[in-house]
Amino acid sequence: MAIEEKYIEIPNCPLCGSNHVYKLKVERTHFIKSLTMDDLGEKQAVLITRIFTCPIKNRKFQATIVLYQSPGEKIEQVTVEGIV
Repeated sequence: MAIEEKYIEIPNCPLCGSNHVYKLKVERTHFIKSLTMDDLGEKQAVLITRIFTCPIKNRKFQATIVLYQSPGEKIEQVTVEGIV
Protein backbone atom coordinates (compact mmCIF):
# COMPACT_ATOMS: atom_id res chain seq x y z
CA MET A 1 0.00 0.00 0.00
CA ALA A 2 1.30 3.44 -0.92
CA ILE A 3 0.51 6.56 1.08
CA GLU A 4 0.79 10.01 -0.45
CA GLU A 5 0.06 13.55 0.65
CA LYS A 6 -2.22 15.60 -1.57
CA TYR A 7 -3.39 19.17 -1.27
CA ILE A 8 -6.90 20.14 -2.30
CA GLU A 9 -8.21 23.66 -2.72
CA ILE A 10 -11.79 24.54 -1.92
CA PRO A 11 -12.08 27.90 -3.70
CA ASN A 12 -15.45 28.97 -2.34
CA CYS A 13 -16.16 27.64 1.15
CA PRO A 14 -19.93 27.10 1.54
CA LEU A 15 -19.79 28.59 5.05
CA CYS A 16 -17.65 31.71 4.64
CA GLY A 17 -16.97 32.09 0.90
CA SER A 18 -13.18 32.12 1.38
CA ASN A 19 -10.51 30.00 -0.28
CA HIS A 20 -9.12 27.12 1.86
CA VAL A 21 -6.41 24.54 1.16
CA TYR A 22 -6.53 21.17 2.95
CA LYS A 23 -3.91 18.45 3.31
CA LEU A 24 -5.14 14.93 2.51
CA LYS A 25 -3.60 11.52 3.16
CA VAL A 26 -4.42 9.19 0.26
CA GLU A 27 -3.84 5.45 0.63
CA ARG A 28 -3.63 3.47 -2.59
CA THR A 29 -3.30 -0.23 -3.28
CA HIS A 30 -1.24 -1.17 -6.33
CA PHE A 31 -1.86 -4.42 -8.14
CA ILE A 32 -0.81 -6.20 -11.29
CA LYS A 33 -3.38 -6.01 -14.04
CA SER A 34 -3.29 -7.13 -17.63
CA LEU A 35 -3.47 -3.90 -19.57
CA THR A 36 -5.42 -3.54 -22.77
CA MET A 37 -4.97 -0.80 -25.33
CA ASP A 38 -7.96 0.99 -23.78
CA ASP A 39 -6.18 1.13 -20.38
CA LEU A 40 -3.00 2.85 -21.54
CA GLY A 41 -2.77 6.31 -20.07
CA GLU A 42 -6.38 6.26 -18.90
CA LYS A 43 -6.94 7.52 -15.38
CA GLN A 44 -10.28 6.95 -13.74
CA ALA A 45 -11.99 9.74 -11.81
CA VAL A 46 -13.10 8.77 -8.30
CA LEU A 47 -15.56 10.92 -6.35
CA ILE A 48 -14.75 11.11 -2.63
CA THR A 49 -17.03 12.81 -0.09
CA ARG A 50 -15.43 14.00 3.15
CA ILE A 51 -16.09 16.36 6.03
CA PHE A 52 -13.98 19.55 6.15
CA THR A 53 -13.80 22.24 8.83
CA CYS A 54 -14.03 25.92 7.91
CA PRO A 55 -11.22 27.69 9.81
CA ILE A 56 -13.11 31.01 9.75
CA LYS A 57 -16.48 29.83 11.09
CA ASN A 58 -15.07 26.78 12.94
CA ARG A 59 -17.94 24.69 11.56
CA LYS A 60 -17.95 21.49 9.51
CA PHE A 61 -19.21 21.06 5.97
CA GLN A 62 -19.36 18.20 3.52
CA ALA A 63 -17.71 18.39 0.11
CA THR A 64 -17.15 15.98 -2.75
CA ILE A 65 -13.73 16.03 -4.41
CA VAL A 66 -12.34 14.27 -7.47
CA LEU A 67 -9.17 12.16 -7.30
CA TYR A 68 -7.74 10.01 -10.08
CA GLN A 69 -6.48 6.45 -10.10
CA SER A 70 -4.56 4.51 -12.74
CA PRO A 71 -5.74 1.12 -14.06
CA GLY A 72 -3.25 -0.71 -11.77
CA GLU A 73 -4.25 0.96 -8.50
CA LYS A 74 -7.21 1.56 -6.25
CA ILE A 75 -7.81 4.39 -3.79
CA GLU A 76 -8.54 2.68 -0.48
CA GLN A 77 -8.79 5.54 2.01
CA VAL A 78 -8.72 9.35 2.01
CA THR A 79 -8.22 11.19 5.30
CA VAL A 80 -8.47 14.96 5.77
CA GLU A 81 -5.33 15.86 7.75
CA GLY A 82 -6.21 19.52 8.26
CA ILE A 83 -6.03 23.03 6.88
CA VAL A 84 -2.80 24.33 5.32
